[in-house]
Amino acid sequence: MLLVPFGIVLLAQELVVGFFGWTSDGARVLLSLVQQLALLLPLVVWVRRTRGSLAPLGLRRGWTGRDVAAGVGGGLVAIVAGVIVIGLTLSVVEGLTGHRPDVTSGLRSVAGPWVFAEALLAVVFAPLCEETFFRGFLFGGLRRRWRLVPAALVSGAFFGFAHVEPIRFVGLATMGAILAVIFERRRTLTASIAAHATINVLAVLALLLAR
Repeated sequence: MLLVPFGIVLLAQELVVGFFGWTSDGARVLLSLVQQLALLLPLVVWVRRTRGSLAPLGLRRGWTGRDVAAGVGGGLVAIVAGVIVIGLTLSVVEGLTGHRPDVTSGLRSVAGPWVFAEALLAVVFAPLCEETFFRGFLFGGLRRRWRLVPAALVSGAFFGFAHVEPIRFVGLATMGAILAVIFERRRTLTASIAAHATINVLAVLALLLAR
């Protein structure tokens, strides 16, 4: 199940870019949507069929204001930590190579109305899909076997790796580990989804203001 989403994304890229030759902004947004749904749908179907409910993923009915508030607060902590780590990474790379690398972003690669479609994916779809996969499934499975810190670090590393952004890898992994701790403390994906949405809202606003 860990590899299924990546297989779906690779197949979608081969069809959209390789077979149809579609490389427009619309194609990029479509592939982003496929990526998010690939993380969510196969996993939800599999867990529901094997476990009978989505409770093992932390997707439980009902949520509280405390869960959301804890998520928002944790998201603010996570983005501050991530920005600091990414800044340190940039400084180290610049010191070693003599030039400051560019930090990539999906919003920077699209223009026009597609910017808002990509922003919607980042703010709405990404928190739900990525938290279900990386925290509910991956971290939850590791946590049943490992202690909190190694489970959070390993799931955070997978989270950073999945974004395929080498310069931001350590920063994203740090944020992923913090999101895992939020999920651990609140015992519901509501909190980590709220935290992830907070991170992405602030990131999207910063990118839109910088355009």
